[in-house]
Amino acid sequence: MIKTGSIVRPIAGRNQDRFFVVIQTDADCVLLSDGRRRKLNHPKRKKQKHLEDTGYTLDLLKLTTDKQLRKALTSLGFCKVQTFQKP
Repeated sequence: MIKTGSIVRPIAGRNQDRFFVVIQTDADCVLLSDGRRRKLNHPKRKKQKHLEDTGYTLDLLKLTTDKQLRKALTSLGFCKVQTFQKP
């Protein structure tokens, strides 16, 4: 069951390798954010049937900024840590 705060993954499409947090739920649609491409103030709308629930949830009351959201996803292992090396 997908609910607010759930960490989900799209089943198909260009975002299928990314993880999102459900910001808001509706009858058959949800609003998703990952803190990088989809910010909290501009979430992605997607139908629930196109999502796979990971079983993890986050407390959205503690996550008020995109940076906190990214940090929470990274600490659980759902985001890749980008490191840059000097040539």
